[in-house]
Amino acid sequence: MISIDYFMSHGSPWTFLGHYRLGLLVKKFNVNLNIYPVNYGEIFPISGGLPVSKRPPQRQKIRLQELNRWSKFLNIKLNPEPNFFPSKSLLPSFIIIAAKVQKSENYFDLAYKIMNALWVKNEDIDDENILMTILNDMNLDSQKIISFAKSDECKKIMNEYTELGIKKNVFGAPTYIIEDEIYWGQDRLDFVERHLLNLSND
Repeated sequence: MISIDYFMSHGSPWTFLGHYRLGLLVKKFNVNLNIYPVNYGEIFPISGGLPVSKRPPQRQKIRLQELNRWSKFLNIKLNPEPNFFPSKSLLPSFIIIAAKVQKSENYFDLAYKIMNALWVKNEDIDDENILMTILNDMNLDSQKIISFAKSDECKKIMNEYTELGIKKNVFGAPTYIIEDEIYWGQDRLDFVERHLLNLSND
């Protein structure tokens, strides 16, 4: 079965902009999706990346322009400068991992709703109460998921995901990997679709 390795950050607007469309491709081509929330705070220093606040003004300006362009193009009401960016906690990613490990069927949708809370609803996703509300609204076991998300085991899993990303030459979010081909950025999803189409025709 064809697989996509999906390395993501809950605090990345680009991950959010591509998330729903990635889900459509997964369904269209019936592929296996391996979702890996990783710690880009560890990946950036060894790959030449910088957090937004440390990037030169020129790059920060074009980033905001591109976010506006893409959100209008995709008809997503994204706020390019939400009040609670950057996310200062890994808890949202830990919760996605916890839901995945506990085999919640809709952990992909959970990731979307967490990012939507930050980038559209302008909510503080570092706030455990906000996250608990999202889980409860999805009829997920919020206490069980949050408890595991705070565990050392969950931290270990994220470290393993992050090490895997480094091994696979991931340096930015989102990154999609099919076989040995790396696609960085939601604007590469057209190439992802072409790759999947070629594989499905083989």
